[in-house]
Amino acid sequence: MDYQVFSLSERSDLIEQVASLDNNSWPVFLQNSDAVSWSSFYSELSDYVLVLTQSDTVIAVGFTVPVTWNQKVEGLPQSIESVIQQGIKIKEIGETSNTLIPVGALVDSKIQGKGLSSIVLKEMKKLANSLNIDTLVVPVRPTKKSSYPLQSIHSYAHWRREDGLLNDPWLRVHERLGAEIIHISECTLQVNSDLSNWSSWTNMVFPESGQYIIPGALSYLEVNIASNLGLYREPNVWMKHPM
Repeated sequence: MDYQVFSLSERSDLIEQVASLDNNSWPVFLQNSDAVSWSSFYSELSDYVLVLTQSDTVIAVGFTVPVTWNQKVEGLPQSIESVIQQGIKIKEIGETSNTLIPVGALVDSKIQGKGLSSIVLKEMKKLANSLNIDTLVVPVRPTKKSSYPLQSIHSYAHWRREDGLLNDPWLRVHERLGAEIIHISECTLQVNSDLSNWSSWTNMVFPESGQYIIPGALSYLEVNIASNLGLYREPNVWMKHPM
């Protein structure tokens, strides 16, 4: 596939296209998560946003963050917000990073199925190399987990097809590039909001407390009528790529 790749800081004229793809790629409720520093990708961290284009049309975007990681599972960031905050702090103080963490790889829905997601990951590796970073570790959001919201993420992440490859298509893309699962987190992102917001985001009603399956979610929504709140916790599968 023919394409051009830039950082968002190099092509600030593409911000509106990038933001449009960003907003349309996630369930609405995730746009109201505790990753409150996501907007930093459009300012402080724009050097690490990869923008793939064809004739100045954005076809894919990769959001990455350079951090310092001690290479131990227990040292992985606890949340997407903490990844972003580390990246902001490291850039502010000029600290050297040793790890690149991609937190989003988005492909225009009109051209999905052409291997572009794999290309985005390869471009992320190139970015890491250009920054003299020798580790790429990704908190992967399994794309088909939303079809199995009640299944344990620990079990689902290891489902395999008859050919031996991971069953989830996004996990499988990483695996085909040599990545291995190193950790599974039950919550790296959460949304805690009142039930009127949840009804607006999901077009559902929540008349009693309990667990609800909502569109696009990887796990259930926990509803508490007494507090008028719904809490969603998003799991991730951490995968480390060979460099």
